[in-house]
Amino acid sequence: MVKTSKKNQNNTSLVWKMALASAVSWEAAKLAGSHHPYLAPLSVILCLQPTIDQSIRFSFHRIAGTAIGILLTSYLVSHLPMNGWMLGLLLLGGTYIARWLRIDETVLHQVALTILLVFTFERHSKDYAMDRIIDTVIGVIIAILVHMFLFPPDFTKKAADSFRSLARQLSDTLSDLSKWVQSEWGQGKGNLVEYKMNNLLQELHTAKEMLQTASDSLKFNPIRKKHKIILSRYQIEIQKMNAGYEYISNIVKTLKEWEKEGLLSSSDKMELGNDFKVLSEFFEGFKGIQQGETDNWKQKEQNMLLEALRSKMQLYPPPDHKVFKDSFFLETKKLLKRL
Repeated sequence: MVKTSKKNQNNTSLVWKMALASAVSWEAAKLAGSHHPYLAPLSVILCLQPTIDQSIRFSFHRIAGTAIGILLTSYLVSHLPMNGWMLGLLLLGGTYIARWLRIDETVLHQVALTILLVFTFERHSKDYAMDRIIDTVIGVIIAILVHMFLFPPDFTKKAADSFRSLARQLSDTLSDLSKWVQSEWGQGKGNLVEYKMNNLLQELHTAKEMLQTASDSLKFNPIRKKHKIILSRYQIEIQKMNAGYEYISNIVKTLKEWEKEGLLSSSDKMELGNDFKVLSEFFEGFKGIQQGETDNWKQKEQNMLLEALRSKMQLYPPPDHKVFKDSFFLETKKLLKRL
């Protein structure tokens, strides 16, 4: 329900931006002397992308594609017959030249669109080609300005929600490992844990993608500098989450083999289970990160948990014939170095 509400808010913002920018660009094109003012709002509609950065890149592609298409077509149009075969030849020649110039695929589409429209309208209106260039630039500029200053896109909140969801799932998975070792050993729970790990991996990818989208949404955003600092904190912390996932992935393989051998003593069960609980509590603390910051008490608690576990690892003897237990402690030491 919350996600649907946020999506509706984003769509409402886009609706207002599209309507306002289209109206302003039409009037601006008329003031510039255009006889085809609809071309300006056409650029507005096409160039309003999810983020300002994407809008700017698409706008450059549209202007470049429009200019190339007009240069390749406007002179030839009045000397060629108007039929589908001739249009096909113009599109083939124009887009092939654009491809030969190694132009971006988005520009290639704009070249083709411009060739089609100039081929259709230029012979009926001699100023269509010039109007298309001017109106495209007007529409692009107004679209970007409206996007930047009227409810600029910001995905920081979504990134934070995804981050906390990942922290919760990572903590729960470690808690499941503790329960498996301490009270469900020998019941073949490894396959179920591996299934949960697949969901955890998907959640990790989602969180990384959302952080990247949020970072992109703040490019050229003039009023969200504080959120850039927040996202930089999340980017640092998600590396720890990634380390946690890799740790679990390696440990589950060890535990499954260990369970087959049935060599886990009661004292080892208690010891390993408690270690998993410590790590679970550590990652659970990431759920409390609000606006890129965590309260000092929680941060101190997390540090104390890790330090206690590090001290314990230092006391553990060098690897010997106890392969499975050695593997567990070596993987845990490696994780602690990354946290």
